[in-house]
Amino acid sequence: MRVIAVTKSRVLLVLAMIAAALMYGGSAASAATVSINLCALPGTIQLPGAPPPPPTTIWGFATTATAGDCSTATASLPGPQLDVTLSAAETTVTFNVTNELPAGQSITFEIPGITFDAGAADVAPGGTLTRSFTAPASPPLSPPAPGAPNGPGTYLYGSGGDGGRQQAMGLYGALIVHPSTPGQAYESNTTAYDVEAPLVLSAIDPAFNNSADPGTYNMYTYRATYWLINGKAYPQTTGITAAAGKKVLLRYLNAGYDNTTMMLLGMHEHVVAKDAWPLSSTYDANAETIPAGATEDAIATVPAGGAPSANGFALFNRQLHLTNGDQAGTSPSPPDGGGMLTFIHP
Repeated sequence: MRVIAVTKSRVLLVLAMIAAALMYGGSAASAATVSINLCALPGTIQLPGAPPPPPTTIWGFATTATAGDCSTATASLPGPQLDVTLSAAETTVTFNVTNELPAGQSITFEIPGITFDAGAADVAPGGTLTRSFTAPASPPLSPPAPGAPNGPGTYLYGSGGDGGRQQAMGLYGALIVHPSTPGQAYESNTTAYDVEAPLVLSAIDPAFNNSADPGTYNMYTYRATYWLINGKAYPQTTGITAAAGKKVLLRYLNAGYDNTTMMLLGMHEHVVAKDAWPLSSTYDANAETIPAGATEDAIATVPAGGAPSANGFALFNRQLHLTNGDQAGTSPSPPDGGGMLTFIHP
Protein backbone atom coordinates (compact mmCIF):
# COMPACT_ATOMS: atom_id res chain seq x y z
CA MET A 1 0.00 0.00 0.00
CA ARG A 2 1.16 3.53 -0.67
CA VAL A 3 1.85 6.28 1.82
CA ILE A 4 -1.32 8.21 2.48
CA ALA A 5 -2.18 10.73 -0.25
CA VAL A 6 -4.69 13.48 0.44
CA THR A 7 -5.55 14.96 -2.99
CA LYS A 8 -4.47 15.00 -6.62
CA SER A 9 -2.65 18.21 -5.90
CA ARG A 10 -1.05 19.33 -2.68
CA VAL A 11 -0.02 22.80 -1.70
CA LEU A 12 2.94 23.14 0.66
CA LEU A 13 3.36 26.68 1.90
CA VAL A 14 6.39 26.74 4.16
CA LEU A 15 7.13 30.10 5.71
CA ALA A 16 10.78 30.25 6.70
CA MET A 17 11.99 31.96 9.86
CA ILE A 18 12.28 35.75 9.44
CA ALA A 19 15.68 37.05 10.54
CA ALA A 20 15.69 39.52 13.42
CA ALA A 21 17.11 42.98 12.71
CA LEU A 22 18.79 45.17 15.28
CA MET A 23 17.05 48.51 15.71
CA TYR A 24 17.95 51.16 18.26
CA GLY A 25 19.58 48.65 20.56
CA GLY A 26 16.66 46.19 20.34
CA SER A 27 15.54 43.54 17.86
CA ALA A 28 12.44 43.09 15.76
CA ALA A 29 11.17 40.52 13.25
CA SER A 30 9.54 41.45 9.96
CA ALA A 31 6.01 40.23 9.30
CA ALA A 32 5.65 37.35 6.82
CA THR A 33 3.00 37.19 4.10
CA VAL A 34 1.67 34.40 1.86
CA SER A 35 -1.04 34.19 -0.78
CA ILE A 36 -3.05 31.08 -1.68
CA ASN A 37 -4.97 31.09 -4.97
CA LEU A 38 -7.98 28.78 -5.24
CA CYS A 39 -10.62 28.07 -7.87
CA ALA A 40 -14.04 26.53 -7.20
CA LEU A 41 -15.19 24.66 -10.30
CA PRO A 42 -17.00 21.52 -11.55
CA GLY A 43 -15.19 18.22 -12.09
CA THR A 44 -15.66 14.47 -11.86
CA ILE A 45 -14.36 11.55 -9.81
CA GLN A 46 -14.45 7.79 -10.32
CA LEU A 47 -16.06 5.82 -7.49
CA PRO A 48 -15.29 2.11 -7.03
CA GLY A 49 -17.53 -0.70 -8.20
CA ALA A 50 -17.69 -3.82 -10.33
CA PRO A 51 -18.39 -2.83 -13.00
CA PRO A 52 -17.25 0.76 -12.27
CA PRO A 53 -20.16 3.20 -12.08
CA PRO A 54 -20.27 6.23 -14.40
CA PRO A 55 -18.09 9.18 -13.30
CA THR A 56 -19.64 11.24 -10.52
CA THR A 57 -19.91 15.03 -10.84
CA ILE A 58 -18.35 17.13 -8.09
CA TRP A 59 -17.77 20.78 -7.35
CA GLY A 60 -14.28 21.06 -5.94
CA PHE A 61 -11.39 23.38 -5.22
CA ALA A 62 -8.10 23.59 -7.09
CA THR A 63 -4.97 25.69 -6.60
CA THR A 64 -3.57 28.00 -9.25
CA ALA A 65 -0.37 29.98 -9.72
CA THR A 66 -2.22 33.17 -10.62
CA ALA A 67 -5.20 34.63 -8.79
CA GLY A 68 -8.31 34.60 -10.97
CA ASP A 69 -6.86 32.27 -13.64
CA CYS A 70 -8.66 28.91 -13.58
CA SER A 71 -7.77 27.92 -17.15
CA THR A 72 -5.59 24.98 -16.07
CA ALA A 73 -7.37 24.15 -12.80
CA THR A 74 -8.81 20.68 -12.09
CA ALA A 75 -11.27 20.18 -9.23
CA SER A 76 -10.32 17.56 -6.64
CA LEU A 77 -12.13 15.79 -3.80
CA PRO A 78 -11.33 16.89 -1.17
CA GLY A 79 -9.79 20.20 -2.19
CA PRO A 80 -6.00 20.58 -2.09
CA GLN A 81 -4.43 20.31 1.34
CA LEU A 82 -3.14 23.75 2.32
CA ASP A 83 -0.13 23.82 4.65
CA VAL A 84 1.13 26.93 6.42
CA THR A 85 4.18 26.86 8.70
CA LEU A 86 4.45 29.67 11.22
CA SER A 87 7.56 31.79 11.67
CA ALA A 88 9.10 34.03 14.32
CA ALA A 89 6.84 36.88 13.25
CA GLU A 90 3.12 37.19 12.69
CA THR A 91 2.06 35.84 9.30
CA THR A 92 -0.61 37.37 7.06
CA VAL A 93 -2.32 34.62 5.04
CA THR A 94 -4.48 35.72 2.09
CA PHE A 95 -6.86 33.50 0.10
CA ASN A 96 -7.90 34.53 -3.42
CA VAL A 97 -10.91 32.34 -4.29
CA THR A 98 -12.29 32.46 -7.84
CA ASN A 99 -15.82 31.17 -8.47
CA GLU A 100 -16.12 29.13 -11.70
CA LEU A 101 -19.33 27.33 -10.72
CA PRO A 102 -22.49 27.41 -12.87
CA ALA A 103 -24.61 30.54 -13.03
CA GLY A 104 -26.53 31.34 -9.86
CA GLN A 105 -24.05 29.60 -7.54
CA SER A 106 -22.49 32.26 -5.32
CA ILE A 107 -19.98 30.75 -2.91
CA THR A 108 -18.61 31.62 0.50
CA PHE A 109 -15.17 30.80 1.89
CA GLU A 110 -15.19 29.77 5.53
CA ILE A 111 -12.72 28.17 7.95
CA PRO A 112 -14.24 27.48 11.40
CA GLY A 113 -11.73 28.52 14.05
CA ILE A 114 -10.08 31.13 11.81
CA THR A 115 -10.92 34.80 12.38
CA PHE A 116 -10.77 36.62 9.05
CA ASP A 117 -10.22 40.34 8.60
CA ALA A 118 -13.32 42.40 7.87
CA GLY A 119 -14.52 42.22 4.27
CA ALA A 120 -16.76 40.41 1.83
CA ALA A 121 -17.45 36.73 2.53
CA ASP A 122 -19.11 35.58 -0.71
CA VAL A 123 -18.62 35.93 -4.46
CA ALA A 124 -20.77 35.37 -7.57
CA PRO A 125 -19.70 33.20 -10.54
CA GLY A 126 -16.85 34.79 -12.49
CA GLY A 127 -15.61 36.83 -9.53
CA THR A 128 -12.71 36.47 -7.11
CA LEU A 129 -13.09 36.73 -3.33
CA THR A 130 -10.14 37.82 -1.17
CA ARG A 131 -10.06 36.87 2.52
CA SER A 132 -7.11 37.31 4.92
CA PHE A 133 -6.19 36.40 8.48
CA THR A 134 -3.21 36.99 10.75
CA ALA A 135 -1.49 33.95 12.26
CA PRO A 136 0.56 34.39 15.44
CA ALA A 137 4.32 34.14 15.86
CA SER A 138 5.75 30.74 16.74
CA PRO A 139 6.85 29.87 19.31
CA PRO A 140 4.77 32.50 21.14
CA LEU A 141 6.54 34.97 23.40
CA SER A 142 4.04 34.02 26.09
CA PRO A 143 1.32 31.36 26.32
CA PRO A 144 -1.61 32.35 24.07
CA ALA A 145 -4.82 33.42 25.76
CA PRO A 146 -7.56 30.78 25.93
CA GLY A 147 -9.51 30.83 22.70
CA ALA A 148 -6.83 32.81 20.83
CA PRO A 149 -7.59 32.43 17.12
CA ASN A 150 -5.57 31.36 14.10
CA GLY A 151 -2.87 29.33 15.83
CA PRO A 152 -1.43 25.93 14.90
CA GLY A 153 -3.94 23.16 14.28
CA THR A 154 -6.22 21.27 11.91
CA TYR A 155 -8.87 23.33 10.12
CA LEU A 156 -11.64 22.47 7.64
CA TYR A 157 -12.12 25.00 4.84
CA GLY A 158 -15.08 25.09 2.49
CA SER A 159 -18.10 26.86 1.10
CA GLY A 160 -21.27 26.95 3.15
CA GLY A 161 -23.34 28.36 0.30
CA ASP A 162 -26.74 27.21 -0.95
CA GLY A 163 -27.95 25.62 2.27
CA GLY A 164 -25.05 23.17 2.50
CA ARG A 165 -25.43 21.83 -1.03
CA GLN A 166 -22.06 23.20 -2.15
CA GLN A 167 -20.16 21.39 0.58
CA ALA A 168 -22.12 18.21 -0.15
CA MET A 169 -20.99 18.57 -3.79
CA GLY A 170 -17.36 18.60 -2.64
CA LEU A 171 -16.30 22.16 -1.80
CA TYR A 172 -14.15 21.38 1.25
CA GLY A 173 -10.55 20.61 2.20
CA ALA A 174 -7.93 20.64 4.94
CA LEU A 175 -5.87 23.61 6.11
CA ILE A 176 -2.99 22.56 8.36
CA VAL A 177 -1.24 25.31 10.34
CA HIS A 178 2.08 24.00 11.65
CA PRO A 179 4.10 25.51 14.52
CA SER A 180 7.66 26.56 13.72
CA THR A 181 9.05 23.45 15.48
CA PRO A 182 9.06 20.54 12.98
CA GLY A 183 7.41 17.27 14.00
CA GLN A 184 4.94 18.79 16.46
CA ALA A 185 1.21 19.31 15.96
CA TYR A 186 1.13 22.21 18.42
CA GLU A 187 3.59 24.30 20.40
CA SER A 188 3.91 21.66 23.14
CA ASN A 189 6.48 18.88 22.66
CA THR A 190 3.86 16.48 24.01
CA THR A 191 2.31 16.63 20.53
CA ALA A 192 5.44 15.32 18.78
CA TYR A 193 4.89 12.76 16.03
CA ASP A 194 6.78 10.75 13.39
CA VAL A 195 4.11 10.30 10.70
CA GLU A 196 1.34 12.75 9.82
CA ALA A 197 -1.96 11.47 8.39
CA PRO A 198 -4.71 14.01 7.57
CA LEU A 199 -8.04 12.19 7.17
CA VAL A 200 -10.87 14.14 5.52
CA LEU A 201 -14.09 12.19 6.21
CA SER A 202 -17.08 12.68 3.90
CA ALA A 203 -19.84 10.98 1.95
CA ILE A 204 -21.48 11.10 -1.49
CA ASP A 205 -24.98 10.49 -2.78
CA PRO A 206 -24.44 10.04 -6.55
CA ALA A 207 -28.10 10.81 -7.22
CA PHE A 208 -27.56 14.29 -5.73
CA ASN A 209 -24.15 14.94 -7.31
CA ASN A 210 -25.30 13.83 -10.77
CA SER A 211 -28.65 15.60 -10.66
CA ALA A 212 -29.48 18.12 -13.39
CA ASP A 213 -29.46 21.00 -10.89
CA PRO A 214 -28.07 20.43 -7.37
CA GLY A 215 -29.39 23.86 -6.45
CA THR A 216 -32.99 22.64 -6.70
CA TYR A 217 -32.43 19.06 -5.49
CA ASN A 218 -34.74 18.03 -2.65
CA MET A 219 -32.24 17.44 0.18
CA TYR A 220 -34.88 15.57 2.18
CA THR A 221 -34.24 12.70 -0.22
CA TYR A 222 -30.43 12.89 0.14
CA ARG A 223 -29.01 9.46 1.01
CA ALA A 224 -25.27 8.87 0.97
CA THR A 225 -24.16 5.52 -0.47
CA TYR A 226 -20.38 6.08 -0.60
CA TRP A 227 -18.32 6.86 2.51
CA LEU A 228 -14.92 8.39 1.88
CA ILE A 229 -11.52 9.00 3.45
CA ASN A 230 -9.64 11.71 1.56
CA GLY A 231 -12.09 11.41 -1.32
CA LYS A 232 -11.69 7.62 -1.72
CA ALA A 233 -13.75 4.60 -0.68
CA TYR A 234 -12.03 1.30 0.17
CA PRO A 235 -10.37 -0.43 -1.66
CA GLN A 236 -9.26 2.83 -3.31
CA THR A 237 -8.15 4.35 0.00
CA THR A 238 -4.42 4.62 0.63
CA GLY A 239 -2.76 3.27 3.76
CA ILE A 240 -0.70 4.96 6.44
CA THR A 241 2.86 3.66 6.55
CA ALA A 242 4.38 3.54 10.04
CA ALA A 243 6.73 1.05 11.69
CA ALA A 244 6.43 -0.31 15.23
CA GLY A 245 7.17 2.35 17.83
CA LYS A 246 6.39 5.28 15.53
CA LYS A 247 3.90 7.95 16.56
CA VAL A 248 1.16 8.60 13.99
CA LEU A 249 -0.65 11.95 14.10
CA LEU A 250 -4.24 11.33 12.94
CA ARG A 251 -5.74 14.63 11.83
CA TYR A 252 -9.50 13.98 11.50
CA LEU A 253 -11.67 16.46 9.57
CA ASN A 254 -15.38 15.65 9.30
CA ALA A 255 -16.64 17.29 6.11
CA GLY A 256 -19.86 15.23 6.10
CA TYR A 257 -23.27 15.86 7.63
CA ASP A 258 -23.29 13.02 10.15
CA ASN A 259 -21.35 12.69 13.37
CA THR A 260 -18.77 10.07 12.44
CA THR A 261 -17.11 7.59 14.83
CA MET A 262 -13.74 6.26 13.74
CA MET A 263 -12.33 3.16 15.42
CA LEU A 264 -8.71 2.00 15.47
CA LEU A 265 -8.44 -1.77 15.80
CA GLY A 266 -5.51 -3.15 17.77
CA MET A 267 -4.17 0.06 19.31
CA HIS A 268 -5.26 3.15 21.21
CA GLU A 269 -5.03 6.74 20.11
CA HIS A 270 -4.27 9.65 22.42
CA VAL A 271 -6.58 12.61 21.73
CA VAL A 272 -4.62 15.87 22.06
CA ALA A 273 -6.76 18.56 20.40
CA LYS A 274 -10.24 19.35 19.11
CA ASP A 275 -11.18 22.05 16.61
CA ALA A 276 -7.55 23.26 16.45
CA TRP A 277 -7.37 23.84 20.20
CA PRO A 278 -5.08 21.69 22.42
CA LEU A 279 -6.89 19.89 25.23
CA SER A 280 -5.91 20.62 28.83
CA SER A 281 -6.94 17.05 29.69
CA THR A 282 -5.86 14.65 26.96
CA TYR A 283 -7.18 11.07 26.94
CA ASP A 284 -6.84 7.65 25.33
CA ALA A 285 -9.52 6.11 23.13
CA ASN A 286 -9.98 3.31 20.62
CA ALA A 287 -13.06 4.91 19.04
CA GLU A 288 -13.75 8.63 18.70
CA THR A 289 -16.83 10.48 17.45
CA ILE A 290 -16.00 13.55 15.38
CA PRO A 291 -19.03 15.86 15.04
CA ALA A 292 -20.05 17.09 11.61
CA GLY A 293 -17.88 20.06 10.66
CA ALA A 294 -15.38 19.41 13.47
CA THR A 295 -11.71 18.47 13.53
CA GLU A 296 -9.72 16.38 16.00
CA ASP A 297 -6.05 15.48 16.46
CA ALA A 298 -4.98 12.18 18.00
CA ILE A 299 -1.60 10.45 18.26
CA ALA A 300 -1.38 6.65 17.99
CA THR A 301 1.82 4.75 18.74
CA VAL A 302 2.22 1.63 16.62
CA PRO A 303 2.72 -1.31 19.02
CA ALA A 304 5.33 -4.00 18.64
CA GLY A 305 4.28 -7.60 18.06
CA GLY A 306 2.38 -7.34 14.80
CA ALA A 307 -1.04 -6.18 13.63
CA PRO A 308 -4.35 -8.02 14.12
CA SER A 309 -4.71 -8.56 10.35
CA ALA A 310 -2.50 -9.15 7.35
CA ASN A 311 -3.37 -5.66 6.10
CA GLY A 312 -2.31 -3.95 9.34
CA PHE A 313 -4.25 -2.03 11.96
CA ALA A 314 -7.71 -1.21 10.63
CA LEU A 315 -9.01 2.36 10.95
CA PHE A 316 -12.70 2.32 10.06
CA ASN A 317 -16.13 3.86 10.45
CA ARG A 318 -17.68 2.46 13.64
CA GLN A 319 -21.19 3.05 12.25
CA LEU A 320 -20.16 0.34 9.75
CA HIS A 321 -20.41 2.49 6.63
CA LEU A 322 -18.20 -0.13 4.99
CA THR A 323 -20.00 -0.70 1.69
CA ASN A 324 -19.93 0.95 -1.73
CA GLY A 325 -23.06 1.98 -3.60
CA ASP A 326 -26.70 0.99 -3.17
CA GLN A 327 -27.12 -2.27 -1.28
CA ALA A 328 -29.84 -3.84 -3.40
CA GLY A 329 -29.33 -7.39 -2.13
CA THR A 330 -29.08 -8.91 1.32
CA SER A 331 -25.27 -9.24 1.28
CA PRO A 332 -22.86 -6.29 1.64
CA SER A 333 -21.18 -5.00 -1.49
CA PRO A 334 -18.31 -5.54 -1.93
CA PRO A 335 -18.22 -8.67 0.26
CA ASP A 336 -14.65 -7.96 1.39
CA GLY A 337 -15.46 -4.44 2.55
CA GLY A 338 -15.60 -0.90 1.21
CA GLY A 339 -16.43 2.59 2.37
CA MET A 340 -14.64 4.44 5.16
CA LEU A 341 -11.78 2.03 5.82
CA THR A 342 -7.98 2.20 5.68
CA PHE A 343 -5.02 0.57 7.47
CA ILE A 344 -1.89 1.55 9.39
CA HIS A 345 0.86 -0.81 8.29
CA PRO A 346 4.69 -1.10 8.23
